[in-house]
Amino acid sequence: MKLDRFDKQILEILSHEEINLNELSERINLSVSSVHRRIKNLIDSNVMADLKRQINYEKLGFKLHVILQVSLSKHDSESFAAFLEELEQIPEVINAFLVTGQTADFLVEVIAKDMENYSDILLKRMGKIEHVVALHSSFVIKEYNVLNCGALLGAL
Repeated sequence: MKLDRFDKQILEILSHEEINLNELSERINLSVSSVHRRIKNLIDSNVMADLKRQINYEKLGFKLHVILQVSLSKHDSESFAAFLEELEQIPEVINAFLVTGQTADFLVEVIAKDMENYSDILLKRMGKIEHVVALHSSFVIKEYNVLNCGALLGAL
């Protein structure tokens, strides 16, 4: 999909701000219906996933944010699919990435209310999934949004 300057402006603004359609249309000097149509086209063409806003899990009582490295004993599509199905049953799992170049097979993003809650997730749920052979936790101290969408879009 070829992006014009309006599409690029929409992506740049939405990647950094929570803004409603009226404000967005005023900022880029397009009608609300035109902005809405462009956003729908960006979503339909898979340039954007959707307009979901980032959830502040800490405000909901989840004080721990963990990146969990998970290694499996089997490396085939069936084992990976079964692992992902199990992850979907753990509500505290908010993201999972199949990776290469690591000692782990998956990086799993997990939130927890406290250390006791995380211990339960780790030992009683994640550790019991078939073919899981190693779990290594890294606790997120601070998250930084370093996405420079404007520069990236300017390179297109």
